[in-house]
Amino acid sequence: MVYTGALDDSGGKGHTKKVVLNLLKDYFGSGHSVYMDNFYNSYELANDLTKRETYCTRTLSKKRKNNPEEVVVKKLKKGETVARYANNTMIGKWKDKRDVLYISNEYQNDMVEYVDKRNRTKEKPVPIFHYNKHMDGVDRQDQLNSYYPCERKCIRWYKKLGIHFF
Repeated sequence: MVYTGALDDSGGKGHTKKVVLNLLKDYFGSGHSVYMDNFYNSYELANDLTKRETYCTRTLSKKRKNNPEEVVVKKLKKGETVARYANNTMIGKWKDKRDVLYISNEYQNDMVEYVDKRNRTKEKPVPIFHYNKHMDGVDRQDQLNSYYPCERKCIRWYKKLGIHFF
């Protein structure tokens, strides 16, 4: 599924929610877990996925509507976390180097110990631990693609899409 412009059925308000629901329609009701970056996120989407017995964990943009104000504006010290729950969905914030806002309908806001690259034992929230575990390669590939853009402005969108996949 590729968004191709204004005439596309998936465009318009709420198009990211439509895209996610369309891509997952064959997997509803089987208890699958979905991990997404902050572009495809909202409290409403998490509730819809909960109703369809599908779990989701992802980072959350602080500018999305329906984010709990007390979580978004809360000042945290490094390692601290805060969370709010509604309708089996948790929205949390954790301070690492920067503030990380996240949402999950699968995990609670418990802390888990892990060993970092320098063999130090640290703690992070369970949703962030699982998000990093499942999305690390995707985030790394996006980062590397941003360093070496091979597309030019004169190339048509479908050619850029093909180049991106190779």
